[in-house]
Amino acid sequence: MEKEKLIEKLNHSSKVVGSKQVLKGLSDGTVRCVIVASDADANLRRKIVAAASAAGVKIERVPSKRQLGEAAGVEVSAAVVGLTRAKAID
Repeated sequence: MEKEKLIEKLNHSSKVVGSKQVLKGLSDGTVRCVIVASDADANLRRKIVAAASAAGVKIERVPSKRQLGEAAGVEVSAAVVGLTRAKAID
């Protein structure tokens, strides 16, 4: 994914950062798209991709954790980011 498109997508979406939060979002159905860094730990990548596939969630990849962290607006590298569904307003 191009860096500009990634930044735009992350800036205009609610998101969770990190494997624990993304896995939780996948299990409770709040994550609609997962973005995984290609240089993330191989076991972590497999676990996230398997969970996203099982949940029927779109998976996108970026080249590096550093790029993903910057695009997500966090001051550290990020192996995975989940874009969340908009919550219904009562």
